[in-house]
Amino acid sequence: MVQGKLRFADETEVLRPVLYALVVLCTLAFAGGAFAHGPVFVVVSNGGGHHETLSQAIRSQLAADRRALIGSRRTVSVDSALLRRTQAKVARASDPFPAEDRAAGLQRTVIEDAGRVSRAQRAIRGLELALRPVALPAGFSPQSSSAIGTYAASIAERYLGVRYVWGGSDPSSGFDCSGFVKYVYAQLGIQLPHYAASQYATTMHVDASQLQPGDLVFFEPRADGPGHVGMYVGNNLLIEAPHTGDVVKLVQLSTAASEMGFVGASRPAI
Repeated sequence: MVQGKLRFADETEVLRPVLYALVVLCTLAFAGGAFAHGPVFVVVSNGGGHHETLSQAIRSQLAADRRALIGSRRTVSVDSALLRRTQAKVARASDPFPAEDRAAGLQRTVIEDAGRVSRAQRAIRGLELALRPVALPAGFSPQSSSAIGTYAASIAERYLGVRYVWGGSDPSSGFDCSGFVKYVYAQLGIQLPHYAASQYATTMHVDASQLQPGDLVFFEPRADGPGHVGMYVGNNLLIEAPHTGDVVKLVQLSTAASEMGFVGASRPAI
């Protein structure tokens, strides 16, 4: 989950100029009517050195993930073939129990292999999208735009499938929960700390009944503040980087509140 009380150097502070350049292409076709008529961004290029550094890191990770995907698909093929042969032995054996045990084990292995393929595919999609720099509409200002939250939510959806990494704050390495929302809002010119409790303490609170897309929602009540944060995207949906072994994904807000304990909500755009 969120990084406890530990303070650490934030990669996005070092690469802050990148975060303004790397605003991602987004269409608001997800999460129902709240996004049906949202903004459409325009693709631009940027030749800055910092942008190139992050782009190179993303491309490097993308190449590694593609190699891993090829290997995982090969493994699925091999294990599936072994499973079919073992199942054939079960049908022919006078004593099928040893072969049945092996077939059951291979079945579990094939399911695990397929899971690795699926995770690699989601990670690749997220990284490919992260390589699409865009420009905000002319006249955009985080101080004056009433649509800031909708922009934030739509940008956040571009990173669905990016892996969770504790302390992570960019799509090339992965996100933790507070690093994820920090990265999204930095692209809109709004700087947040990389710590859920600090984000809750430094942004204006809003009532849960007044939630709008882009609002931050906080969970896991602790003595020093909430331990987890996600972003509301409308229609009772929350986008979050949940925990180690998982990826950025959409969940039901009501379910998250029931499981983790709801602390409150805030609106960085205010």
